[in-house]
Amino acid sequence: MEIKRCMHKVKCDFYGCNNLAKYSFSTKGIIKRDLSFCEECLKGMYQEIAKLQKPRIVKSPFKLNQKLRSENEKR
Repeated sequence: MEIKRCMHKVKCDFYGCNNLAKYSFSTKGIIKRDLSFCEECLKGMYQEIAKLQKPRIVKSPFKLNQKLRSENEKR
């Protein structure tokens, strides 16, 4: 999947939006055609996705090493 700038004048695919699309979303064959979005609709979609998908906190390898050392010292 990739998002890239539209090279052609295409209307935004969101229902009720009459703006020209700036970006196209390609699934490389999963959906038969690319989806086109204007900048406003893409920002709105990004904000809605951000409500559902939160980034996970990555555990630091340094803290993991300290935890393993403390477990070895207890033995």
